[in-house]
Amino acid sequence: MFRNQKQYLDLLRASIYRFEPVSDESFEALANSFKLRAIKKGEYLISKGQVSKKMYFVCSGILVSQWLDGLGNVHIKNFFLEGDFAASTVSSLKVAPSEFSLQALKPTDLLEIDYGVYKQLIYQYDDLKIFYIHYLEQKWVIENEKRQISFAAQDASERYKSFLKDYPKLDQRIALRYIASFLGITPTQLSRVRKSF
Repeated sequence: MFRNQKQYLDLLRASIYRFEPVSDESFEALANSFKLRAIKKGEYLISKGQVSKKMYFVCSGILVSQWLDGLGNVHIKNFFLEGDFAASTVSSLKVAPSEFSLQALKPTDLLEIDYGVYKQLIYQYDDLKIFYIHYLEQKWVIENEKRQISFAAQDASERYKSFLKDYPKLDQRIALRYIASFLGITPTQLSRVRKSF
């Protein structure tokens, strides 16, 4: 039993309510389908090429989705912090190998649910369905478009400024090489950008 189980479930409820208030019955059905799991720094939840069958909710710690290019360079796709849902959703939806890995950058406590069970609950409870739609709209459409525009229209300094706004204090919690990779610049370029702030 995790000492913080109630705190983690409260965080889950608050994170869901950011997108859509759900009934106690719906939340309880969802919460009862999650199991708590602790993973170590560096541990992989999904490796590139595996079919993703789970969805995760970060209670404490940091997850990162990433992939390696042909030259061995790491490219960061997303950071998942406390209160975030994490998955290889395309892999789960298509029942196809994941294009990226999901790894813990810090020791991480998370709630884990089977993706098939999660989808059944969404179909069973209308308020969970509305939550799911609102979540996808915000995360997959609005935030994804914002990042695409940022990469196309902003220079490194502007992208770093956006990063600091979107991920407050994350620069104090992780190695700068991860931030540089996320921003699509080298660690040397990031050092220069940081000195100008």
